[in-house]
Amino acid sequence: MATPRCTRSIFASASKVRIASPRSCARPFSQTTSPNANENYKRAAGSKRGEDGVDLYREIESGSMGLDERVQELGLDPQEYRKLLESQKKLSKKSAEWEPKDREEANRKWKKLQQDAPDHLTLLDMYRKEGLEIIKLAKERGITLPTDKPPLDPKSEEALSTLRTPINVQAVHLRPLRRTPQYGVPVCDLQLRTYSIRNLLLFADFAVRAAYYMGLCARGPIPLPRITERWTVPRANFIFKKSQENFERITMRRLVQIQDGHPDVVKAWLAFLQKHQYYGVGMKANIWEYESLDAATRAGYTIEEGDYSRRREGPMLQKVDEILKSKGFKEAMKGYKSPVELRP
Repeated sequence: MATPRCTRSIFASASKVRIASPRSCARPFSQTTSPNANENYKRAAGSKRGEDGVDLYREIESGSMGLDERVQELGLDPQEYRKLLESQKKLSKKSAEWEPKDREEANRKWKKLQQDAPDHLTLLDMYRKEGLEIIKLAKERGITLPTDKPPLDPKSEEALSTLRTPINVQAVHLRPLRRTPQYGVPVCDLQLRTYSIRNLLLFADFAVRAAYYMGLCARGPIPLPRITERWTVPRANFIFKKSQENFERITMRRLVQIQDGHPDVVKAWLAFLQKHQYYGVGMKANIWEYESLDAATRAGYTIEEGDYSRRREGPMLQKVDEILKSKGFKEAMKGYKSPVELRP
């Protein structure tokens, strides 16, 4: 098949194509000067000294003119120029000393640069290497930053130094305190469940701290296995069976165990947690109560109404009954109507 006329020039032989070798774009600084630089310099010198511009250029080339005269002709201060020249020489000398001589030295310096932290390359560190303590000089000269607070009088500083944060406030920033059990007998297992891990960790920490301040020996919080539930729900019926949605719910759990605790204190602890329960966290408690061997001897007795002598909290209930039947309590409550209606 013949090539169309419109594309014959494109598919022609490449024998006539001339490929030139690429030229480097990077040139040394000395070669970047324009070929007309000398003429431009002569014009600039001529504008400075009029018709003697050519003579000035020859004096500069021959070296008969001094450095100070050259700098003055350019309109610069000779002393400032010498300072800049000396600093440039020092910098070039340091850069020449730092330049690695062989490959091993280059590798060693490269590893050192990798080990240095970013703070070692800050401006303050560079000043410190040169022997200048900028912060110390600023304090000596009374220079302050805008963020610096004004100093307090000696009396206020002494009063603030004597103040101490309460121990219970300091304990918030530390791990919860714990009590060591004597026998290690479990009396309560509190299981916390939630779908949000942050709420769970916060409330578990609160429960352990509350147990310490109520005199209970708490163990935990112990992570329990997660409960993963999945459901598949069809979006429609009949022929749309393949169009389904998958749902997943993960329940996270923690266990707090109370050991060697009195049953009444454990119940008070659970009531306190229920009163200050955190949102999104559920509680489930298993309580074990232990009786003495004397409980077996009390079996078969008939307990009359109002007789609390055989119960564990019998002495306390007898004391309450004594207070309610006392003459002083009746006189104090005379004429008082309770807002709560008591029904049998």
